[in-house]
Amino acid sequence: MTKKCEESAAPVRRAYGGLSTLAGEVRRLTRPILGKRGFTGIDILAGWSDILGEELARGVVPEKLTFAKDARTNGTLHVKTSGGAFAILFEHQKAKVIARINTYFGYPAVARIQITQGSLPTPQQKPAPVAPNATPERERELRAKLAHIRDDALREKLVRIGLMS
Repeated sequence: MTKKCEESAAPVRRAYGGLSTLAGEVRRLTRPILGKRGFTGIDILAGWSDILGEELARGVVPEKLTFAKDARTNGTLHVKTSGGAFAILFEHQKAKVIARINTYFGYPAVARIQITQGSLPTPQQKPAPVAPNATPERERELRAKLAHIRDDALREKLVRIGLMS
């Protein structure tokens, strides 16, 4: 191949006005923080409830992932449980959890799990949004328009949505 053909075969990089993907920026910003705890990405944290299941994930939180020197496989995942019941339940499911984590990542990332019991941070409750159009007249008007809806729960949610807009 001539030099001219080699140059034209090179992939063309295009600039999109300095824009980048959100996922790339999140990885770049979280890498220093998560890297200190052994998490190479946010995947295990973001997918924790998918890996464990919603009920168990409420009482078990991953703390850090440690590996042997110069290794990135067969690590030890350190988790914290909120109490004895979650610790016992998690202990019985450790083998299944390890298999799920390794399946999630596609390689043997975790070989052992170490459980610590302690208090977990409580999730922050978001304050209820203030309804800008929540006047008694507007509420009566919405209820009159939605009176034909038979499902009470659905009707109430629609009223709340209508008051928010």
